[in-house]
Amino acid sequence: MKNDTLQKILNIGIAFSKEKDRERLLDQILTAAMDMTRCDGGTLYINNGDALEFKIMITRSKGIHEGVGENQTTLPPVPLSEKNVCACGVLYRRLINIPDVYRSERYDFSGPKNYDAMTGYHTQSMMVVPLEDDKEHVIGVVQLINALDDEGEIIPFREEYEQILLAMGSQAAICLVNMNYAHQIREMLDSYVKVMSTAIDARTPYNANHTKNMVTYATRFISWLKEKHAVWGFDEKKIQEFLMSVWMHDIGKLITPLEIMDKQDRLAGNYFLVMNRLQKIRLLTRIARLEGRLDDEVYEQCLAEIKQAEELVVKVNGIGYLTDELAEQVERLAERTYEDEDGNIQLWITPEEKEQLLIRKGTLTQAERKIMQDHVEKTRMMLEQMTLGDDYKDVLEWAPQHHELLDGSGYPRGLKGNEICTEVRLLTILDVFEAMTAIDRPYKKPMPAKHAFRILHQMADQGQIDADLLNLFEQSNAWVSDERSREEQE
Repeated sequence: MKNDTLQKILNIGIAFSKEKDRERLLDQILTAAMDMTRCDGGTLYINNGDALEFKIMITRSKGIHEGVGENQTTLPPVPLSEKNVCACGVLYRRLINIPDVYRSERYDFSGPKNYDAMTGYHTQSMMVVPLEDDKEHVIGVVQLINALDDEGEIIPFREEYEQILLAMGSQAAICLVNMNYAHQIREMLDSYVKVMSTAIDARTPYNANHTKNMVTYATRFISWLKEKHAVWGFDEKKIQEFLMSVWMHDIGKLITPLEIMDKQDRLAGNYFLVMNRLQKIRLLTRIARLEGRLDDEVYEQCLAEIKQAEELVVKVNGIGYLTDELAEQVERLAERTYEDEDGNIQLWITPEEKEQLLIRKGTLTQAERKIMQDHVEKTRMMLEQMTLGDDYKDVLEWAPQHHELLDGSGYPRGLKGNEICTEVRLLTILDVFEAMTAIDRPYKKPMPAKHAFRILHQMADQGQIDADLLNLFEQSNAWVSDERSREEQE
């Protein structure tokens, strides 16, 4: 074997092993076989079990190159029948070398002959090379047409290339099988992640579509970036890693207590305790009046104060933001006492209930908020137990950082500035935006997108989130859907 031929074979093997795109690999396999044998045409088929599917077809003298990109071939599959020479390469797992198809009676060449009649082409020499992997499975076949000499004349395929092509075919088959394995593993991991994410969202009706919406917005935004050729964008590997990070960003919520995740108002279960206690105070007041320990004026005043307390509890329990005035009223209520049926002095509301009612914003106390915030550390802990591989190595860093803010005020690590990569900055924007505009939260009305962006821009002005990235996301309209448009118009 000549040194230049050996070098070609080595280069082909290296190229096969480096290629990660299946379509380009198929094209490389056929092109390499054609270059090695100096032939004019070739077709690559993939075995689907009962037929051979056309994948790549090339006829250099006619400028035909189908099966790559948008130029897909539409030829029908070839049945796995002994009449078809390409099928025989699969059925018998052997290379077939035919000097002249018009002088061969062993196989059915009606297809090439009809093609010749319609196009004026002349099919003469042919070689069929099975793509057999290391487990003796033929996963496809390469069919080469019309070997050429130095003058461009059609000649038979040289026998010295047969073993070379069989070796190339085997290596190509193994590369394809490995690529299929990698694809199957990736699909399995993706499906597992989606199941986990669905389980997280399904734990609570208040979070039912959060992650799915974020993935939808992220996918649309990335597509928009590609179309607009923005300065910042994703390569294919980063796309997969980023979407995986979105799917996994809340995985730690699997072990967050539901009573905290589902907490609709400040008091939660304590609301009924407070209202029952106030009703008890009302009944004790009536008893005191009946026993003559209270006159009518004091009695009526006590009933009015109890009613005011009930109204205050109802209002504060469900309000979005607690004002200073309401906080002062809660403080005064927390100082009030009554004498129970046993003569013991009791508080109208307990210290725990007072703490809950004095929550300035949201529904969680400091202790509850700490437990809720711990979901990011739980996310990191759970991801560390998974074998994500090199393709998803950044997921472990990105997913648990979605609450970090550029000014260092985020959690859990208080990262700031350049410590937060672009992918995490986008993840944060998606998370905040979806939470504010979600239409499936029974405890609050969805915020219109324009209001959400107003708040996000305020956060950007305060140096908390990336202003440039926010502007790109807003321009992309990746968050717009027909359903959302109707909701906002209403």
